[in-house]
Amino acid sequence: MMIIPKITDFAEAGIFAVALSICSILNIFATFSLNQYQISDQYVNFNENQYRLSRSVTIALSFVMCIAMMLLFNYTTEQKLVIILYMVYRNILHYAYLYTATLQIRERLDYVGKCTMMEGVVSLAAFVSAYAATNDLALSVLIMALLGGGTFLISVIYGYRKTDGKYGTPERTDRTAVKGMLKLGIPLLISGVAPIIITALPKLILQMVEGDEIVGIFSTLSAPTIVVPTLITGIFTPFIIYFSNVARSGNMSLLGKQYLKMTAMVLGFGALCFAASYLLGGPVFEMLYGDDIVPYAKYFKVLVFGIVLYSIGMCGIIVLITKEQGRAAGIASVIALFIGAAIFAWAIPEYGMEGAVYGLTAAYGIFGLLISLCVLLIPLSKVVRNEPQQGL
Repeated sequence: MMIIPKITDFAEAGIFAVALSICSILNIFATFSLNQYQISDQYVNFNENQYRLSRSVTIALSFVMCIAMMLLFNYTTEQKLVIILYMVYRNILHYAYLYTATLQIRERLDYVGKCTMMEGVVSLAAFVSAYAATNDLALSVLIMALLGGGTFLISVIYGYRKTDGKYGTPERTDRTAVKGMLKLGIPLLISGVAPIIITALPKLILQMVEGDEIVGIFSTLSAPTIVVPTLITGIFTPFIIYFSNVARSGNMSLLGKQYLKMTAMVLGFGALCFAASYLLGGPVFEMLYGDDIVPYAKYFKVLVFGIVLYSIGMCGIIVLITKEQGRAAGIASVIALFIGAAIFAWAIPEYGMEGAVYGLTAAYGIFGLLISLCVLLIPLSKVVRNEPQQGL
């Protein structure tokens, strides 16, 4: 998102941002938000083959929904191609995540980290090289999917086979169990879709009110903030199994204390990011994009603050998954979405870019608060086998 306007212009970045916003919603349906549940489950309730079959079903569902959207909405040919090809890229990754989950359960998260880092570098290099050479968004996404996504899938399957010794598992694939898994995933799906829609709505409304160029500037300012939730959730990922074991032990007090400790660490990291954005954001954006972005660069620090609150909510959803309280996560996320949508509907037509920035930050804050209250106030529903490990 930051490189596109350097190569072409903000209008092209706006087209790309809208396409990715739509696609990010569709891709939640490709997993039913079962990635974290698979790690938390540790194959207690469902086996590997059942997860594999369910992922094939949900990926197919995401493509069916994509085709339906192409028929219903008046997107340009370029936007349609970008949406479809970006979905191909993301769904390659979604299928690969089946194997990264198994590798984490087998305590090979180190290998997963190396593969993930390689995928990020290869995908970015492939996209930027192709776009710089062709200025063709769709072709660039296709090359990214084939090189970045393909390399990642091959590498994690290779690591899976090295740790397992064979492809697949001997357990029977029970279709009834797969249906049960998908039913369990519905509230998790809702909890995954709602924050994505919260993120996408300001861009979609801003495009209708102000046009492609303004939404391109907004997306360019918000693009660097993705570093914050990526780092936070990445650091939190190794503790999914820990929180799952604490939840199974029935120790609600320990779980609440560890969640508060994690939240405090996120806020501390967020304070550092906010300070850096306050001092450096304006000069850096002016240096990269010139005078056009100067009137809007002041909003970057607000977006950084908002994304920290969003990150707390996303980590909280993972904790709720380990507590097997996906329904609470779904309900809280939907409430935050409706409140956020009401804020956007009023603020963006009234205040434009400023309304989008402060409205998004408010929606993120409501989302993080509601999820955190669910984590801390809803008691554990059961006591299972495992004893918890030491604290974070």
